Amino acid sequence: MDMKVAAAAIVILIVVVAGAYVLMSGQAPGAGGGLPDKIRLGVILPLSTASYASAGQEALRGMKMAVEEINANGGVLGKPVELVIRDTKGDPNTAITGATDLITKEKVPIIIGFYSSTVTYASMNAIKNYKPLVFVLGASSVKVEQLVGMERWFFHMHPWDYHRQGTVIDYFLSHMKEVPKKIFVAYEDGVYGTTSYEYFVNLSREKNAPWKVVGEAFKTGSSDFSSVILKAKQENPDVFYIVGYPGDYPVFFRNAKENDFNPKLIFIVAPEFPNYPKDIGDYVAGVDVWSPYLNTPEAKAFVKKFESKFGRAPEYWAPFGYTAIKMVVKAIEDAKSLDKEKLISALEKVEIKSPLGTVKFKQTGRTLHQVVDKLFVVQWQGGKVAILYPEEYKTGELIYPVPRWSERG
Repeated sequence: MDMKVAAAAIVILIVVVAGAYVLMSGQAPGAGGGLPDKIRLGVILPLSTASYASAGQEALRGMKMAVEEINANGGVLGKPVELVIRDTKGDPNTAITGATDLITKEKVPIIIGFYSSTVTYASMNAIKNYKPLVFVLGASSVKVEQLVGMERWFFHMHPWDYHRQGTVIDYFLSHMKEVPKKIFVAYEDGVYGTTSYEYFVNLSREKNAPWKVVGEAFKTGSSDFSSVILKAKQENPDVFYIVGYPGDYPVFFRNAKENDFNPKLIFIVAPEFPNYPKDIGDYVAGVDVWSPYLNTPEAKAFVKKFESKFGRAPEYWAPFGYTAIKMVVKAIEDAKSLDKEKLISALEKVEIKSPLGTVKFKQTGRTLHQVVDKLFVVQWQGGKVAILYPEEYKTGELIYPVPRWSERG
């Protein structure tokens, strides 16, 4: 073979192989040991649907805060961090399309986000054959855990059903001066609400709880829940426990007031959205995974930064998003690579101080990589939150029974 032809063929072969590697790895060649010019992280959240958007937008605020801090300090391995964002709109099909696009077209090294259990379950089921590296912030349903919890490529922030319902039942049983005799649970009819209700019923039975449980499903995002309120009023429960999404709670409270429904306590999931004092008023209690009223250095510093930027206290999705980005960037720094296996190994060893406390991944239940497994019980009192549980963070006592609607200002 002519030497010039042979040399040209070798050059072509090298170019083809290099191009194939770039396509397979999803990383454009660049300076710094093969790293691209920017570290692009995939983000997928509900950003434009009423029931879910407030949480998704809050998580994104936290993520952007983290990216701003990281880039102001020189980026990661000398490269700026960039978020490649997709909006799920709270819809499973839209989420699947967005996640698939991030994997196959954008070729990001990791996808961070997701929110509702229904959307997350559908998404994980659709993309699991790709074995993508994902860091799921939300999804409390054990159906998601049963599907992908033991996969090495799956990392999870939010507590599962058994963490949350175990906290609620322990508080009702052991920390209330008067144990409820009847609890009415209104739960959204998707994967999240259904499995939450099942866990509450089953754990109540296992703990020999003395209360009767009555349940009623509802469609999240509805503009009126009067039918559920009237059924609950007929049952006359001590506690009305709502398992829904942020957009649902103000509607429930409005309907409760309109129908003069006065249980001794209304208890919800994630009660610390900053607009709740205006939309719901005082006395609502609930279970939460973080509180801006925590008296820890990292939490106080984060709250101060967030308040200076947005003019209000953050809800827990903000430190979730912030902490997730910080953990991922630390893993990239440690791995010095965007290779999936190297990133997984690095993430498994990450330990940082954060607004959530000192965080690292640990195995819990049927999940290899779990961050948060402890929760708080809180109550709005005088426009501020009193932390009721656990004891080491306690700042106030539960008001129970709460005043009737007619007795409130």
